Amino acid sequence: MWTGLSFPFEALSPASGLVATLILVSGGLLLLSVGLVAFALGTRAWSWYRRRVWRQRKKRWEAEVVKVLGGDISPRSLTDRIQVGHFGPFLEVLIPYATSVKGPEKRLIHALADPFLHKVRANLSSRRALIRAQAVHRLGLLGGAEQTDPLRDMLDDPSDRVVERAFHALARVGGPGNTERLLGCLTRLDHVAPRHISSSLARLGEGAAPTLRTAMAEEDRADFVRVCCAEALRELGDTAAVAAAAFLLDDVNFRVMCKTPDLTVALLRLLMQLGKGVHGPLVRAYCHAEDPTLRLHAARALGQLGSPEDEILLGTLVHADESRWVAVSAARSLIKLGAATPLRKLRTLDHPRAQLASDLILPSDQ
Repeated sequence: MWTGLSFPFEALSPASGLVATLILVSGGLLLLSVGLVAFALGTRAWSWYRRRVWRQRKKRWEAEVVKVLGGDISPRSLTDRIQVGHFGPFLEVLIPYATSVKGPEKRLIHALADPFLHKVRANLSSRRALIRAQAVHRLGLLGGAEQTDPLRDMLDDPSDRVVERAFHALARVGGPGNTERLLGCLTRLDHVAPRHISSSLARLGEGAAPTLRTAMAEEDRADFVRVCCAEALRELGDTAAVAAAAFLLDDVNFRVMCKTPDLTVALLRLLMQLGKGVHGPLVRAYCHAEDPTLRLHAARALGQLGSPEDEILLGTLVHADESRWVAVSAARSLIKLGAATPLRKLRTLDHPRAQLASDLILPSDQ
């Protein structure tokens, strides 16, 4: 019998009890599913709301930053209205301006960031490498020379990622006096493309050139470090480095001791951009190197440093070199030197490189 609202499970058969249990379980699962859906919808709505608020806040800050750069309001009038918990997003808004403006406008961006940089420096001691790397990045872009000391200390960080960020940041704000300190940590950054390293070293300016030249010539330096120095000197247009590069390329011991072609290639690139015709014979010798990478760059350099007398050598590379890319470089150098006769002849022959010659010869060269 039924008694009030209680259900006499003991009066049911085993089969009926099982059905009742399944009904209760199904009801519970249904309620759980409804709860999860409601939670997911609420979370999505909350995320949408936060994104909307962030976009509105960012738009408002950007408008205020433009007013500061235009001289309509002072930096202090804006920074005083930034809540403490919002300093991170606000600094992220400033970063695109810090990388695109110069002179007085850059100083205004630094003034906007300055009240919050002490909080950024506090993050340098975070246990998380990602937080430390972010702090280093912000200091390098939004700070000035006063950030040199903390950035220099971060070159000893246990995380290579942090060290890489610190390297680029210190090169941006530290000045040529930090050149040797920066070179000292490069062995930890040999996984980074040399062009990225050299671009940062070039930011140090002409004052760093003597240290870079010395490091490029030192045999006890790692080849990676010397490559980065050579590339930085090329970017700086340091003509004084030409003599050192030519000496190394002409040194028999250098050819024997050089472990990879990368350093030789970097020196050839430096000569190609900053050298003179007197370096032509030196470059010409590398057109016979065993490594095709060296032949390619030597052939390319002859386009700048060679003479019409190199027509036979370059023509031979186009005809017979086993590497198509060496042939392409030689062909382009022939055209630069105004000695395209080998290419005009080649295009008329039944030769595997005939089409290459046809593709490269312009109507003005025919």
